[in-house]
Amino acid sequence: MAAFTPAAKRNVATSRLLAATTTDSIKQNNFLEGMKNMFSSMAAAGLDAGKSSDVYTVAVTGSSGLVGRALLNEIQSKGMIKGKQAKVIKLIREGKGSADGDSSLAWNPNTDDMAIDPALLADVDAVVHIAGENVSTGLGPLGFLGIRPWTDEKKSEILDSRVKSTKALAAAIREANKSPGSKIDFLCASGPGIYGYDGVGASAPLWDESADTSGTTGFLAEISREWERAAMEKANGRVVLMRFGVVLSKMRGALAKLYPIFFVGGGGNVGSGEQFFPFISARDLARSIVHTIETPQLKGPVNMVAPTPCTNAEFTSTFGSLISRPTILPLPGFAVSALFGQMGEEMLLGGQKVSASKLVESGFEFQHDTIEKALKSAIDEEKDI
Repeated sequence: MAAFTPAAKRNVATSRLLAATTTDSIKQNNFLEGMKNMFSSMAAAGLDAGKSSDVYTVAVTGSSGLVGRALLNEIQSKGMIKGKQAKVIKLIREGKGSADGDSSLAWNPNTDDMAIDPALLADVDAVVHIAGENVSTGLGPLGFLGIRPWTDEKKSEILDSRVKSTKALAAAIREANKSPGSKIDFLCASGPGIYGYDGVGASAPLWDESADTSGTTGFLAEISREWERAAMEKANGRVVLMRFGVVLSKMRGALAKLYPIFFVGGGGNVGSGEQFFPFISARDLARSIVHTIETPQLKGPVNMVAPTPCTNAEFTSTFGSLISRPTILPLPGFAVSALFGQMGEEMLLGGQKVSASKLVESGFEFQHDTIEKALKSAIDEEKDI
């Protein structure tokens, strides 16, 4: 066997060292890759564990009102949302009732901080915010009559009930969404009042969600802009601004007040009768909210109104026909202004011609797409949904 020279010995030693180093490097890389995969798996498991896999939970403010009752009834009837068992949590104002921590939770709409502890929203998938001060009634013992209701004090209450509560609730959602696996959708009520109140006559513009509403006029337009801004700025994740039309139900809301007047033959056109009247049946509104929850591409403003525009005169004649009563006693514009002030001028004499194209294009199918069908649905209600 030939003898190794010193140089050869050094080359062999170097080769062995390089081989050992390469082997150690490979082992180290394999170890690091294994650790990376392990942590990735743990993170993924954490994301999956963040929400219950078989229950879809919807938290609702304003659950005792007309829209809230209809929504709860729809969810309970449907039973499933996004292929999961549906669960509803009522968000109850602090001091207005007891919350059991399971089917109901307390929230504070009047705080400058977060309306609810974000930890309590850990299992919530969507929050539907529909609570707010009634805009058509005044203050005091005769406030329900709506006689010149928009005093400075009442306007302040309307503003706070919408903007302040929305900021506080959205702030809690934003904080909750910082937790791993949390992705809460925020659906916040708004209204077509954001389009102003010049929707009168044949020249009335048709408003859709792409319209610029920054310069529209009126108290309701101002309130709606602030309301929607609060939701968009404070919340994160998916935010939907639900612009509700007038919700038709003979049990509650505007139609419930008009029903006895029309029933005794006291109905008639308000003002010119040419003002457009954005409407939706209570059932279609509840269905459209659930549809929106299940349709992730719906975000930002969504007009929740029937797809067939209707004027006050068309509403009046159709309502009278359905209940077989004459509609020959008009309410003149000057009387509306004298009795109801700014509220009457915006809500009764003014109007909005509004498109439902965004909702329709997303695949939603109305059951009551005309004023006749929507009124018939309301009239045929046998119980308060």
